[in-house]
Amino acid sequence: MKSKLTLTDLILVGVVASVGFSLLLPVVLRQRAAARNIQCSNNLAMLGLAMHNYHAAYNQLPPGLGGTVGGEDDTCNQGRLSPLVALSPFLEQQALWEKIANPYVSPKTGKRFPPMGPAPWFDSAEYTPWASAFATLRCPDDMQTKPEVPEQETIVVTTLAMPELPPGAIDPATFCNYVFSYGDGTYLMGEKIDQKNAESMRRVQAGMRGAFSGNQRMRFRDFLDGLSNTIGMSETITPDENDAKESHIAQGIKGLSLNPSLCLQTRDGDHADWWEVRRGSRWADGALAISGFQTVLPPNSPTCLSDLGMEDPIASASSRHADGVHALMMDGRTVFVRDSIDTGDLSQPGVSIGSEYTRPGSRSPYGVWGAMGSRAAREVLASPITNNASIEEVVREQRNPDQAAAAEERWTTWTDHDGEHRLKAKLNRIIDRETVELEDSKGILHRVPLNTLSDRHIIMAVMMHESQLEAASAPK
Repeated sequence: MKSKLTLTDLILVGVVASVGFSLLLPVVLRQRAAARNIQCSNNLAMLGLAMHNYHAAYNQLPPGLGGTVGGEDDTCNQGRLSPLVALSPFLEQQALWEKIANPYVSPKTGKRFPPMGPAPWFDSAEYTPWASAFATLRCPDDMQTKPEVPEQETIVVTTLAMPELPPGAIDPATFCNYVFSYGDGTYLMGEKIDQKNAESMRRVQAGMRGAFSGNQRMRFRDFLDGLSNTIGMSETITPDENDAKESHIAQGIKGLSLNPSLCLQTRDGDHADWWEVRRGSRWADGALAISGFQTVLPPNSPTCLSDLGMEDPIASASSRHADGVHALMMDGRTVFVRDSIDTGDLSQPGVSIGSEYTRPGSRSPYGVWGAMGSRAAREVLASPITNNASIEEVVREQRNPDQAAAAEERWTTWTDHDGEHRLKAKLNRIIDRETVELEDSKGILHRVPLNTLSDRHIIMAVMMHESQLEAASAPK
């Protein structure tokens, strides 16, 4: 005689399942967070390797502000290019580098651009290399958040061409999560260096103590404290749809270089004056306030500009990881720096010329964090550096080539039959055997008639769709 499940039995099964799920969910979430942390650390390690390969090729590091000078309008890059532009061919981005390094004709308007492109703030829809931030430049934890755009439904278009961004939107294809260290200086750290100006050069020698500084080029021999004791890069949060102002930049803070702690007062978001540009919003822009940081305020602090403008910032490292940021040491190691790291006395002025500032040649006023930023201040950290409870060395996980290839295969550059439009996107599905649905990196759906694709991509789409169906029907 078969027994039947009673209502009590069903309730008991449901309770057990709920308890089991509640116990397993935190474990799964922790594992996913750990995987994102590892990928973020690996991205920084790749950037470090690119810097070393660049130095091996040119016997110097790229400047914090690179490019060409001479033009006054926005079609010239005005010497504002990020080191990432110079590093791109060392990051397996040779095709992107070729576009930037050669004359370029906009596919949208036919406008011509000189080698090395226009200013980094030029319309990225017209000069597409500035909207080509590649995967190595994005932290997976930061990409979990949505870019800040006006509230709207999913955008669906019927062509491979990219639609115009809605008013007020920031193009996430220009975002970058990794920023360069300008050390522990506080006064005019974002200015372009005038090598013909004696005062400017004195200020450089006194206060620009980091791995990067304006248009000055560093060599490994300049790191007298040792590459292993000097920080080269860290992270920043990029714009998202929340209103926590984490990527915003407060401006108009008087006396900021003499008392960096004034910036901390903007943390609650009630500050009235905010700069229109956001942290990490332009991968190709070398401006310190956008693409750099100083080892002054602790990680995950605000970023501010003084009343002198964007050349006089206090920029902070930040991330969406719990309790700290990843950082790249100049010897190529990655470490995790906690928000609780010693930052000394933040009410003290930075090192610079002038009686009101800390005397040139002094040790950093900003504790262990400041010492990590200075490259030649005779501040050798404890060996190993991870003896400090606020600094944890990250062991780099080797990438599985098969997994890396599989992840890359999801993204394909699709071409239409006429060769007029190209789109990097992943295949979602084929609808009614007639329409292919592609999703680009911005989440826009491109529903395109299958027969409008190039012959090669028609075959590829059908094969990929069949593979998806087979995978979905395979026994678990």
